[in-house]
Amino acid sequence: MMLKLLRFISRLLVGATFIFSGFVKAVDPVGGSIKFHDYFQAFNMDWLMSLTMPASVALASLEFIIGVLLVFNIFPKIATRLSFYFLLFFTILTLGLAIFNPVTDCGCFGDAIKLTNWETFWKNIVILAFASLLFFSKQTLNSPCSLSLQRVFTFLMVVYILGISIYSFKHLPLLDFRPYSIGSNISAGMTIPEDAPQPQYKTTFILKKDGVQKEFNENNYPYEDTTWVFVDSKTELISEGYTPPIHDFVLQHPERGDITDQLLNMKEPLWLVVSPKTSAISEEQALELAQLNATAGEDNIPFFVVTASTMDEAQNFNEAFKTNFDFLQGDETNLKTIIRSNPGLLLLQNGTVTGKWHYNDLPAPSELTHPLSMTLKQLQAKKSRNLLLGHLFLIVLVALIILKSRKTINKNQ
Repeated sequence: MMLKLLRFISRLLVGATFIFSGFVKAVDPVGGSIKFHDYFQAFNMDWLMSLTMPASVALASLEFIIGVLLVFNIFPKIATRLSFYFLLFFTILTLGLAIFNPVTDCGCFGDAIKLTNWETFWKNIVILAFASLLFFSKQTLNSPCSLSLQRVFTFLMVVYILGISIYSFKHLPLLDFRPYSIGSNISAGMTIPEDAPQPQYKTTFILKKDGVQKEFNENNYPYEDTTWVFVDSKTELISEGYTPPIHDFVLQHPERGDITDQLLNMKEPLWLVVSPKTSAISEEQALELAQLNATAGEDNIPFFVVTASTMDEAQNFNEAFKTNFDFLQGDETNLKTIIRSNPGLLLLQNGTVTGKWHYNDLPAPSELTHPLSMTLKQLQAKKSRNLLLGHLFLIVLVALIILKSRKTINKNQ
């Protein structure tokens, strides 16, 4: 009886971990693609770069499916094998990441929860222990549902998670865990509290005396013995201290220099088109953005295009598409973090993100007349509707599975 209860708890724990991990990746497939890019680059596998997006969607979907199969006891033997081998592989991988640290953030929970490589490794060890219990007792696991119902359930779950990934790729993530989500204040995200822990360093001094080299630290340094000759020193980071959620948001104007504070303190609305590389903007998108730029100019609303491209590339862009954009420069990695779209549109007021648009959902020029009211009404309604419909589908499906399972159990009794 105790072993049966432990298997039940293990199934729920392992399943819930997989569901959470897969779901937070599925709502941000572009972020997963960026993480795969980092991995392929770190392991010198540049020939796989074209597969970063398919790999991101596939990994998120696989994790989510394994999780729901375990939780709802669907194809339990298959799900148990998959979870065990999956965890075994990634436990070995994260051990290597923890030792050699080629990628500082494993991305196992996307942007929802940040873990160090060592934290991820120990997390995997714990979950692997529960998965091992299920794996070595998999022959005792049976689903109460019929084979046809299990197939239908699995198919619908695949459609569900793929639908979330595809929607989030073609629009914006359904859930935004980054520090630039709607309602976030960028200035506040850059602030370091007064009582925040500071980075700690350990400095070692290498001195030489009578042909012998010796290492000293601040505590035993021979300050009074001048016969020691300085050779070298090395500084090691012991503790990183507090890092603010936003630490690399800088907007450089080609003539006015750093105007970050000036723009973040503006009380009136501010439009920012975010494009890490201007070469990714198509002619159709450029013309659409040009119309928005013209409308914003008529209402005296500042409108900038922020890019990591050079100013020469920006000037060539204006000449090629006959546009008149005012360009700013920013860090490419940070721009990819701000919005999962190239180009993407951002609306700021007093440093607060009040609206974000994918290039597939750019507002009509006429809607820019009252940007704040339009933002609140349109974005929040659409986001709430999509979340409600998507998860309503999941709740109804789960209810049907439970009802059907009860009927199957009753028939067998």
